[in-house]
Amino acid sequence: MRLQFFSVLLMLTCIIAYGQNDTYVRLTGKVLSARDSTPVSASMLYEKLPYYDDMGVSKSNGEGGYEFYLINGLNYNFKLTAAGFLELTEEISVTNENGDGSMNKIFYIAPEEEPELLTLDNLIFARGSDRITESSFEGLDELVAFLEDRPSLVIQLEGHTDFAGNADANMRLSEARVLAVKDYLVKQGVKKSRVLTKAFGGTQPLFTERTDEAKTKNRRVEVRIIKR
Repeated sequence: MRLQFFSVLLMLTCIIAYGQNDTYVRLTGKVLSARDSTPVSASMLYEKLPYYDDMGVSKSNGEGGYEFYLINGLNYNFKLTAAGFLELTEEISVTNENGDGSMNKIFYIAPEEEPELLTLDNLIFARGSDRITESSFEGLDELVAFLEDRPSLVIQLEGHTDFAGNADANMRLSEARVLAVKDYLVKQGVKKSRVLTKAFGGTQPLFTERTDEAKTKNRRVEVRIIKR
């Protein structure tokens, strides 16, 4: 209902600006993901070419649908943005292609290329424990926002320690730490079912040197994307 209201408002604005004799075309369609054709709720900005002297903004709905009233025979530049997707810019020529004052257009917007494995670089635990330090909260909140923007994403938290000391103790510590991170995410509103955990202890070091720097880099929690 709100989308229809703004579309009518855009049409009336165009009539006032260009006069009653111009022919308007009702442009409708959908915004879909270029990966799998699922609907995308995107912000949509249009500008009339070549002088950008008329513009408007709206948003596609939950099913990807949108509606605009544009002047027949003119070219418009569209700019689409959505969380988790690359910005799309596309020029279209408005025509009464259906003969009934309407035109249909599907915009395909490409998802951002995301790595399969992320490292929580700013995650710090108290020495020898699973207590997360306050300095880590900002980075974890960024992960929460990342997951909120991608509601279908399922991740696995993978815990690693350095390989010094007792192997069983390292395994228990890495497990406790990933569970602590999961608990933080869940308390911030992330569903438990979207966060899996796995502990590796010191079995998968990034570096085999016994320096303090190597040990620090080996102690880490990684985020593996399991399902998009």
